[in-house]
Amino acid sequence: MIGDRKMTDNANEWISVRAYALWEMAGRPFGEDQVHWQQASIERMLLENTKASIDGQEVTNRKTGERQVASIASSILVVEDEHQLRYETVDFLEQAGHRVLEAANADEALIYLKRNDVGTVFTDINMPGSMDGMELVRTVRRNWPSTRVIITSGLIGLSHHDLETGVSFIPKPASKLELLQLIA
Repeated sequence: MIGDRKMTDNANEWISVRAYALWEMAGRPFGEDQVHWQQASIERMLLENTKASIDGQEVTNRKTGERQVASIASSILVVEDEHQLRYETVDFLEQAGHRVLEAANADEALIYLKRNDVGTVFTDINMPGSMDGMELVRTVRRNWPSTRVIITSGLIGLSHHDLETGVSFIPKPASKLELLQLIA
């Protein structure tokens, strides 16, 4: 596990060990070495950029009164009906330091949007419920114009000409590095 190893000064060694651990945790899938290497590289970059300890001890040692709610800009609502993909995305974004809310469809997303300050909505296009992701995007742009929206789909592709201001597209499965860059 990541918390079991001291972070070495040799970044490539750390990334290699972490990528192997991720590969093992994923069940040793064939041909996914690059995915695990990329995830390990992102984790190392985040650790270096945030100066976080490898075990996150500085977070657990904070007094409850000192905890600050994440800024609106780092608050993200993930809207995805595929449970495993949603959980992985939420976990990744939380590890990157964002406050993350999650919804299984657009109807749930609207409830969160009405009750929370959300800086970015990351939504799939194809979802069950009373509206799909594109209708959710139109509703967000109309009711919360300052909220940025990132759309994803594995079935269709959109170009920047298809999107309005404040909306970005990333193909599914979304590259975690590209997702972080769009959020930033």
